[in-house]
Amino acid sequence: MTSRSLRLLPCLSLSLLFSLLTTPLRAQAKLAVYGTIGGETSGASSWATAGTLGLYIGVKDLGPIALALDGRADLSSNIKSGLVGPRIALHPPVFPLKPYVELLIGGSSVNKQSSQFAGRYVLGVDTTILPRVDWRVIDFSEGINKFANGHAKTVSTGLVLRF
Repeated sequence: MTSRSLRLLPCLSLSLLFSLLTTPLRAQAKLAVYGTIGGETSGASSWATAGTLGLYIGVKDLGPIALALDGRADLSSNIKSGLVGPRIALHPPVFPLKPYVELLIGGSSVNKQSSQFAGRYVLGVDTTILPRVDWRVIDFSEGINKFANGHAKTVSTGLVLRF
């Protein structure tokens, strides 16, 4: 081996080691944390200010379709809930909007009554505004089970931070 080859050997070794160490990181699930603010109504109650805090963890990418597990807390003066479930998002390569749908289950308390089983579907659209920040243009959810004289509905907008 020449002296030049010997000098390159540590650099190539470090490059190979770095590649091996970082490859699993790229293959790991994506984590995103989000917060929204908007309005909520349940049954005969009028619209009230509401917020959602949550996170989702990417499970599988199937081309433009991303599967994830979502967990969220919906908070307002009328409703408090904790829900979890699958999330399916469409990431078209040439279209900036990313629609998603979720089907969540958990517990919910409406108008300070005792907690009950809750099921909810969620429809929404995100769009990227910075490399790791999405604007949640709209997040609409509606309760599947009927309690408190109606189905709880929320409409909100907010930010998503992707890690």
